[in-house]
Amino acid sequence: MLRWGLVAIIAVLLTATVLMFIDRFSHDDPAAVPLAATPQAAPDNTSASPPPDTSAPAAAMPLRTGPEPAAPARPVGTVTPARTTSPAPAPVQTAPPSPAETPRQTVAQFAERPAPPKPVVREQQPKLEPARQSAQPDSFSLGSPVDCTLGKDCFIQQYMDVDPGPGAQDFTCGHLSYQNHSGTDFRVPNLKAMRDGIPVVAARDGVVRALRDGMADVNVTTLPAGAVDGRECGNAVVLTHENGWETQYCHLQKGSVSVGKGQIVRAGDRLGLIGMSGKAQFPHVHLSVRKDGQKIDPFRGVDPQVACGGDYRPLWDTAGGQQITYQAGGILDLGMIDRQLTKEEAESGDSSATTLDRNGQALVAWYIVFGIQEGDVMSIGITAPDGNRVFAQTLNPHPKDQAQYFAFGGRRTPPGGFQPGIYRAEVRMVRDGRLHDRREISVTLR
Repeated sequence: MLRWGLVAIIAVLLTATVLMFIDRFSHDDPAAVPLAATPQAAPDNTSASPPPDTSAPAAAMPLRTGPEPAAPARPVGTVTPARTTSPAPAPVQTAPPSPAETPRQTVAQFAERPAPPKPVVREQQPKLEPARQSAQPDSFSLGSPVDCTLGKDCFIQQYMDVDPGPGAQDFTCGHLSYQNHSGTDFRVPNLKAMRDGIPVVAARDGVVRALRDGMADVNVTTLPAGAVDGRECGNAVVLTHENGWETQYCHLQKGSVSVGKGQIVRAGDRLGLIGMSGKAQFPHVHLSVRKDGQKIDPFRGVDPQVACGGDYRPLWDTAGGQQITYQAGGILDLGMIDRQLTKEEAESGDSSATTLDRNGQALVAWYIVFGIQEGDVMSIGITAPDGNRVFAQTLNPHPKDQAQYFAFGGRRTPPGGFQPGIYRAEVRMVRDGRLHDRREISVTLR
């Protein structure tokens, strides 16, 4: 009897133990069981934490500006599941990860993975086209900076000084320059022509970088010393072009600047008018050309091999090259008047008439030449309506090179006055025994 009682007690205890075991596992929360796809946060170096991802240090997390979010799910196959009394469900191990389960890449992961291929250089070539062009000496060209006919109503009086020493030479080894002259001077014959207005135009497409206006058109020799210090260029416009090129236009007429700073201009657009502002002794525009801040002679181009007299590649474009030709001095202006006159009166442009009184004081022809050289011979003659010479004069060979020279000659009015009709004056410039230049003008006496 006692034996059967002990068996009953043992059976009751075993039954209770089994029921407690079943009750415990039937009420477990599945989320509390660590699964391979959802590792739980745990202190480092614990068996509950999955082994660190060998593709990146565990501490290399992306920088964040907000609160730290929960650890993202790691892809299947990169995590070793924690030991558990229940086997991990098979679907979790084989199913591909959803986008939500894909971990964020860390900085270290980007650093250790191979760098992505660089863009093909060929795709960037269109942006490099201007740089390639700048390496070619003939890629930058200029048109004429003045809207006039050279040799007729405007002239180049002085060129850039290419002599590295104390002397002065132009690009042909001639003398149409002066010490340290840094540009090309396009001039008009007289002040009247300046007042009538000769446009200065952009020699190339560009952007207005700087400008000045408001300075008077005055011969600098009539001003006190230092009156234009720091403003020698006078009224001016500076244009920037591609690849470090600049053009500068000095001595513009007061009030004529017609562009604004930052304005885009096209070749041939008007910038202003030829003037005599700043450090100027005659009406002209001084054109300077620069490349990366270095002065460039447009008649020699980039990197000339010799200082002067070389075979150059000038910057002028086709149209500009046809118009802008070298003239080694010549007759700048001439006129006829009924009296003697001064150089200043001749330069004014108001001392030439188309009609004169045949009973005036005299009949005088005058002229101004530029670039006259030592040995040049000047002559002047006036012819009456009947073909007879009223006046003729040939001067002695000129004693020196001179930038500009003025002279006049004529005849006093005879008793009873000059014969009415058309009188013609001719001025000739002879160099090395050959005719270098010739100009003619006529006036009607009544």
